[in-house]
Amino acid sequence: MYVMFNLKKAAKGSFTVEAAAIMPVILLTLFGCLYLCFFVHNRVWLTAAAYESALTGSMEAVKRSGNAYEAADARSKELGNTGFFGAENLCVQTTAGTNIQVTYTLDTIVSYGGWTWPIKAQGEAKIIEPVKWIRKVKAVADLGKH
Repeated sequence: MYVMFNLKKAAKGSFTVEAAAIMPVILLTLFGCLYLCFFVHNRVWLTAAAYESALTGSMEAVKRSGNAYEAADARSKELGNTGFFGAENLCVQTTAGTNIQVTYTLDTIVSYGGWTWPIKAQGEAKIIEPVKWIRKVKAVADLGKH
């Protein structure tokens, strides 16, 4: 009876040793997935912000007194000021010409060894005059009816 009791204690102790050995792997996987989620969130947010800023600039460009560059740059800075978890070194670059292009760069911090995951998100919108475009589309549709 004494021998059986010690075997039960030994079996209980082996589970503790196995859990202690596997727990770092589980935690590393869990935190890795968590940081990957933050990386994806930051990238999606920056991509949407870049496209929205470029679209704002392209809509401002067709106005009589509008300045496409200033509108896109102001909107990109406004959207870039939103806090990102675990991120640093946010930079925005806006260019205007026939297209409005907004580019964000950002580093997502990983707590393992001070590594960073760089993110580059870019949005572009062509400057079109919507009234002229709609008239052209309607003219082509009217030709198709005859």
